[in-house]
Amino acid sequence: MAAIVLVAPASATSVTPAGPASADLASPLVTVGPSPEPEPSREALAQAPQATNYAAAMVGAAHAAVPKGVTFGVSVLDLRTGQLAVTGTEQFYSASLSKLMLVVDMIDRGVEITPAVHDLITRALGPSDDEAMNVLWVKFDGADAMTRVADSLGMAATATADDRSQWGEVKVSPAGYARLYQHIMTEMDPADRDVIVTALSGAPPAAADGFNQSYGLLDAAPKAFAKQGWMYYGNQLYLHSAGVVANGSDRYVVVLMTSQASSSGVARANVSAIAAAVMGAMPATSPS
Repeated sequence: MAAIVLVAPASATSVTPAGPASADLASPLVTVGPSPEPEPSREALAQAPQATNYAAAMVGAAHAAVPKGVTFGVSVLDLRTGQLAVTGTEQFYSASLSKLMLVVDMIDRGVEITPAVHDLITRALGPSDDEAMNVLWVKFDGADAMTRVADSLGMAATATADDRSQWGEVKVSPAGYARLYQHIMTEMDPADRDVIVTALSGAPPAAADGFNQSYGLLDAAPKAFAKQGWMYYGNQLYLHSAGVVANGSDRYVVVLMTSQASSSGVARANVSAIAAAVMGAMPATSPS
């Protein structure tokens, strides 16, 4: 499936016409015929080059790197230009990605972040502690929080779980989750954003349940911070990696969502391979 790319249009260029030529006539009076019209230039007007769409290039590389048999969805958002590219399946079960959605809803609603609540947030986002999430889900109206944050931010193809107690079955999309991170990185108060970024940046290699979460962006991009997600549903492992990677002063939101029938070790390697392809397509230095 080809990537869908949104590109900001180039600005129009205006040209001021030259004024008419004039001449002084001296005595004796003479008749001056009209000047011949100049021939139009056959050279094309120079156009400013469009900015390279790195988001599209990164998504294209990800698509090409997906192993056979992996159901995937990928989005990349260039936080500098606003360019978004998306490919693959539109919607997945969230697994632990819903934890970040709940925290964003709490902060946006002005919930008091007491030391105890801050500890729960840190545990839910870093080591991805399910027990911490269970407390937050019940205490802060998790099921409706999914609808609130999706509606307020315009998160595409996002909906709360049919069973309101199952936060892992929230429906999310690569494009919608990119919008969530765009809100965190460009619209949140810096102090609120720091609560989230600090917690995500402190994610340990082993999660609270012992699962190895050093895969995807946390494997291929050492400077990235990301929310990892994993959940078995039937014979499928939903395995996601969604975060922000840096390139000098530029930052990209990268969302990798998968559903796989592979073992957890193979599934992690698959997501890491996709993440490595994304990173390989990112420019080595910030574009001028």
